[in-house]
Amino acid sequence: MLWLNTDAAVDQARQLTGLGFYLTDDQHQLQLKQSRQVAYCDNHHAEWQAAIWALNYLADHKLLTTNTLVLQTDSQLLVDGLDKRYSKHYGLELAQILALTDQCPLFFVKKIADRQNRAAHQLARAAIYQ
Repeated sequence: MLWLNTDAAVDQARQLTGLGFYLTDDQHQLQLKQSRQVAYCDNHHAEWQAAIWALNYLADHKLLTTNTLVLQTDSQLLVDGLDKRYSKHYGLELAQILALTDQCPLFFVKKIADRQNRAAHQLARAAIYQ
């Protein structure tokens, strides 16, 4: 089982957006951490982009089809969209995520508090100011 935490950070004043994710195994040992800056967008879009980017990374490294995956995020909008498999305003992003998560033997999404997602958020913030 793999645990994937994603987050995004947006600096509106400087028009910068950063994404971050980290991956742990079932013993909660850190396996991977990544961050990157992307084109400026609002925080909601950035949260979806963070999940898409992280899942694409896992797919590119052949980690989706062989592992149960738990995506942990502090974005209620993302959790609701994935739980319902519907999003009125983020349908394209949702379709991209579902195409990836449907490759997993088992996929779960879990809403976590901001403080529990601090490491992913710090990665996203670091990407803004790198």
